Amino acid sequence: MRPSKRPSIALLACVLGGAHLGCTHGHTRYSPRVVARGELTASYDDGFTLWAGGRKVAESYRYDGLERFVRCVPEAREHARQASQSGRSATTLSTLGVVLGVGSLGGLSGLYFHDENEAAMGAILGLGVAVAATAVVLGALSRPAKERAHGHALDAMNYYNDAVGSLGATCDDLTYPPPAGPEPPVPPPDPGTSPEAAPLPAPAAAPQPTPGTSPEAAPGPAPAATPGAESPSPEQPIDTPAPPPLPAPR
Repeated sequence: MRPSKRPSIALLACVLGGAHLGCTHGHTRYSPRVVARGELTASYDDGFTLWAGGRKVAESYRYDGLERFVRCVPEAREHARQASQSGRSATTLSTLGVVLGVGSLGGLSGLYFHDENEAAMGAILGLGVAVAATAVVLGALSRPAKERAHGHALDAMNYYNDAVGSLGATCDDLTYPPPAGPEPPVPPPDPGTSPEAAPLPAPAAAPQPTPGTSPEAAPGPAPAATPGAESPSPEQPIDTPAPPPLPAPR
């Protein structure tokens, strides 16, 4: 009596079915209402969608139309181009993975030969597992391509909004509207800062000479006293040495 093959068959069926398991679904619940005329906004519903002026501009994963919309900002245009390229690669890999994953289910047809030809059954089931594994690999490779596409698209949106969109203009109409409200008031000075230093007073003017007197007669400053010498008082006469005698004539 041969051992039963049912446990191994159930295991292979689980492997083939697990290759087709998808990810959970997610979406955003609120969209901004106060935006500028040409500003881009993003929403998520199992993939990003970019909006401007109440209409859809581009969506993942290819982001077709984004490069043209942001063409007037060089950085945004370059990121939009890379987002489109990465999105096409991700779409191609995902499509191949889905096709191969569905085709791998044909490997279950090997169960038909369970009682007739075990070699044929094993070959068909093994081929199905190989195709399913290839589908999983392609799906795994598509994930980083999708992430690159999302990243470049959001960078393109940010570059464009900073330069054009948030200011109320578009690449089709580079007209910037005036501000909607008055200019903000100038804030008062910080009380913690020190006040400006007051200006120094100007030096006093020199005394003018009295009319009728010559500039030479104007009193000058008193000479500085020599240290250690006594200055004569006004009542004491100053001793002046006598001049030397003249030589007698011959």
